Amino acid sequence: MPASKRGAPAVPPKPERAEDGVQELPLTHARAQLTTLIEDARERDLVTALTVRGRRKICLVTPEFYEAAIKALGRQT
Repeated sequence: MPASKRGAPAVPPKPERAEDGVQELPLTHARAQLTTLIEDARERDLVTALTVRGRRKICLVTPEFYEAAIKALGRQT
């Protein structure tokens, strides 16, 4: 009998890298992987886009990335 039918926990999908280098993950799977996604941003400078029905809805970035983006846009926080 396959593991999924024996009550074994399903393996959550891993984020996939898009052509622009941003990793994408459906929002419905992000909660279970939030710690890993935060580590990816902080330690590997990876941006993660959380998606709904395949469309990016929000991105997880470091505070430094956010501040640099705000500065580049000439906005104040």
